[in-house]
Amino acid sequence: MRRRVSAIPRLIACLLAAGLLFGCARPSAPAQPGPSTAPTAQQGTQEPGNPDSGGQQPGASEPADELSEAVEPLASLQMQAPAAPPSILLAHLAAQERLTSQVSEVSFQAFATLDQLRADMVKGQVQVAAVPTYVAANLYQKGLPVKLLNVTVWGHLSVLTADPDINGWEDLRGKTVYIPFKGDSPDLIFQIVAREAGLTEDDMSLAYVSAAPEALQMLMAGKADAAVLPEPVASAAIIQGKQNGVPVRELFELRQEWGRVTGREPVIPQIGTIAVTELIDEHPEVIAAIQEGLRESVQWIKANPAEAAAIGEPYLNGLKAQVIESSLGRTPFDFVPAAEAREEIEFFFTKLAELSPEIIGGGLPDDAFYYTGE
Repeated sequence: MRRRVSAIPRLIACLLAAGLLFGCARPSAPAQPGPSTAPTAQQGTQEPGNPDSGGQQPGASEPADELSEAVEPLASLQMQAPAAPPSILLAHLAAQERLTSQVSEVSFQAFATLDQLRADMVKGQVQVAAVPTYVAANLYQKGLPVKLLNVTVWGHLSVLTADPDINGWEDLRGKTVYIPFKGDSPDLIFQIVAREAGLTEDDMSLAYVSAAPEALQMLMAGKADAAVLPEPVASAAIIQGKQNGVPVRELFELRQEWGRVTGREPVIPQIGTIAVTELIDEHPEVIAAIQEGLRESVQWIKANPAEAAAIGEPYLNGLKAQVIESSLGRTPFDFVPAAEAREEIEFFFTKLAELSPEIIGGGLPDDAFYYTGE
């Protein structure tokens, strides 16, 4: 018999207060720390070369229209990410010399809601952000001038249970599964995989809640037979279960099941980085620094999870380093440029659109959505 917990543990209360679902389109507004500003670096005096100059040095004899194309070095760069593990990537990037040597002031903060992020990008207050890839497509399809630079997180959802009799998909038949955010990516990904495994939503009782920590609460209280949880909430559930004598365990890692039922690699291109096209067009050197910097940040997080967890504490809504470090070990980070990831992205978008075309803005984004470095 599973032990029922009458009071929400302190960690769950922190998560509930945050209302965070890593990778969802409708997170509640968490309390945010102030922007993290990287140290100012002196700008070099050399101006970018003109690719159309044919190798000529700038001078008085150069046509006026070519001289007019010279762009001043970028004075400031504002970056945002959800209050979740991707924030560590951008916080680490913000302090890298390869970026601070190109931009006088680099700042980063975790955003409260995607509506806030959209407004800030429209107003020019944010130029770079980490978002779910389907959110990037939706923003692009609705007219926001952005491109997808890369994919950095390749699946972060798990199905957890505390029932020792549940060991496979068939064991979920007739059971109650709690899922945060009806119609959002955790719901759609779970349903896609379940259908391929032989179960439809009619075969289970799907109960929806407004945030992942609420699903965690139901699992801990014995009211859910299983729950679909993203990181870092899944790691928090396992840790809280051990502390409270509830045998919470991972039933499925959904990216592994995704690969099994689709016959593809066990990857889901869930989180990536977008940039406004003005920045891409006018400061390609900054975009190049961001791409290389994020590649380095991914490797650094993998090699230094404890230090990365310490960086993440101010941004992850009161979660302790122990939970964050555990979550990082369960989060599949890998830097892949958007153009190289396009096949996996389009397969993912196509499967999502089978259940909800509007989640990606009505259809697959065109070529201009993908940053190619050109």
